Amino acid sequence: MENALGMKYLSGETTEFGTLVAVITYIHSSIVNHTMLDAEVAKKEYPFLKGGGEMGRRTRAFDWSATPLGLPENWPSSLQAAVSILLNSQFPMFVWWGAELTTIYNDAYTVVAGDKHPALLGSSGKKGWAEIWPDLEPLVKDVFSGHATWSEDLPLYIKRSDKEEETFFTFSYSPILVQNGDVGGLFCACIETTEKVVSRKRIEESEQNLRNTILQAPVAMFLFRGEDLVIDTVNVKALEMIRRTDAIIGEPLLQALPELKETTAYKIFQDVYRTGIAQYGQEVLVPLERNGILEDRYFNFAYTPLKQGGNVIGVMDVATEVTDQVLARRKIEEAVALRTAELAAANKELKRSNAHLEEFAHAASHDLKEPIRKIHFFTDRLKQQLEGKLDPEDKRMFERVEDASRRMNSLIDDLLLYSHVSHKPFEKETIDLNEQIKRVLQDLDLDIQEKEAAIVVENLPTVQGYKRQLQQLFQTCCLIR
Repeated sequence: MENALGMKYLSGETTEFGTLVAVITYIHSSIVNHTMLDAEVAKKEYPFLKGGGEMGRRTRAFDWSATPLGLPENWPSSLQAAVSILLNSQFPMFVWWGAELTTIYNDAYTVVAGDKHPALLGSSGKKGWAEIWPDLEPLVKDVFSGHATWSEDLPLYIKRSDKEEETFFTFSYSPILVQNGDVGGLFCACIETTEKVVSRKRIEESEQNLRNTILQAPVAMFLFRGEDLVIDTVNVKALEMIRRTDAIIGEPLLQALPELKETTAYKIFQDVYRTGIAQYGQEVLVPLERNGILEDRYFNFAYTPLKQGGNVIGVMDVATEVTDQVLARRKIEEAVALRTAELAAANKELKRSNAHLEEFAHAASHDLKEPIRKIHFFTDRLKQQLEGKLDPEDKRMFERVEDASRRMNSLIDDLLLYSHVSHKPFEKETIDLNEQIKRVLQDLDLDIQEKEAAIVVENLPTVQGYKRQLQQLFQTCCLIR
């Protein structure tokens, strides 16, 4: 009625007062109608769009009527369910719907979208990802044919920050069916694996470099993987050393070399793999079957754990055969031991001989000293009896006899000292060579006279030495002359 009055006013069919009332009534009615309409819109909520953080708010605020999807209340129930799932998931997800592949995605996917966010929401997936569409199109066609897809670490060159980057993704495309059984769109759960793939490639490159190093090494090298120590890489030097072919690659160590079971070498392998601590060995005995014959061989080795991400994944072995050196050294050691035994026996015999010599020297010294004592005694008695009857020459002859007996007594004492081979060596003493040569000439006086020799002695120095040896030296020189 109020609307009718308003229309009458506008058409000029009412009185002035009535016109005023009609205008007021028409304005009031319009305000009420608009208020009721706004309240109805405000109360219009879609349960399947609840939550979802930023992308939930953007999805609820988006004007879907401007897209092929239309208003959310008209969306198929399968699409509503898919959108509800992705908005409330922490895993990167999106939906492409219809022939235009209209895009809806969640917060986690914004990291994948990068600079394309937020413009990607509600836009065509084909246009939004134009740079990788040739890679995705065959997969999308499979999905709209009713087949789910799975792609792992798929390389995709995506534009980010105005430049193309090589990226890798693992994702699954699943068809979303509408009520009549047709495919209405696709659901995708995805994750970027670029960092993982790049890390894996670096590891693979590093491992390949390690293999190349092993293959080109001038010494025997092995690379074993896993708890069973499967032979991963082995170079020519190593194959020659163990007398095997490269057919052993891929076999566990004990399958390739069963003779190693229960050996120290194999136990060390297991310890290194279990503890992750490198070990080294010198001249380790390893029984090896060569040409059907089990031989004892000796090796120096270095066992190094191969780690990845802090975990031991294998063991590298650098080995050098030292069998020839060990056997040669043992022969030398045996010869040395034999010679040592011979010397010990000779030394024992020498000690026995020296003991006999010492006993003889003791006895001889006492036996010889007695005649010398008697010579000295009777010479002295004779000299006393002839006192006053001796001319100078006779006295000189007596003095020479007495001096000779004293020297003989000293010589016997020296002989006794020299016989004590177990005693420490004599210490050097200060010797006046002039006095020493004088004594020698006195001892050789008769020989000098008989040979009518002439001995010329110049002034000699005082030295450090052994008196008895120097005396023997001078005597020998004079006798030779």
